[in-house]
Amino acid sequence: MRRLVVFFTSFVGVAALATLSGCGDPQKDRQEITGEVLLKGQPVEDGVINFAPLDGQGTGDGAQIVKGKYRIPREKGLVPGKYKVTIYAGNGAPGEGNASPDPPRDGPRPPRDRIPPEYNTKSDVVKEVLKGGDNKFDFNIP
Repeated sequence: MRRLVVFFTSFVGVAALATLSGCGDPQKDRQEITGEVLLKGQPVEDGVINFAPLDGQGTGDGAQIVKGKYRIPREKGLVPGKYKVTIYAGNGAPGEGNASPDPPRDGPRPPRDRIPPEYNTKSDVVKEVLKGGDNKFDFNIP
């Protein structure tokens, strides 16, 4: 019985050491991401920015744009690497708040997203997140 206890205790100790030394703090490499988004020189009042990993990183995230500014805090941040950026800002019209289950009525089509496709559906915008870098990415969309 004593041998079993010694074996089990040793096994648990070795497993704990391997876990602590091999994995490290998953938050350690995450970086805070901040920036500003302007459309035709004016702050985007309300929108969304997304960062999709291109180098096989395990992180990708986005943030809401409010009054031209966005922030992904460190605890949700991105690990170093390259990311494809997409930005959406809707059509600028406030929603009606109609959550009816009825199908939409025929009528005028809602305007397209105000952000040009080169920054969202056809984006080829790439930003590189650096370890310990500033990681402030501003966008001035014409």
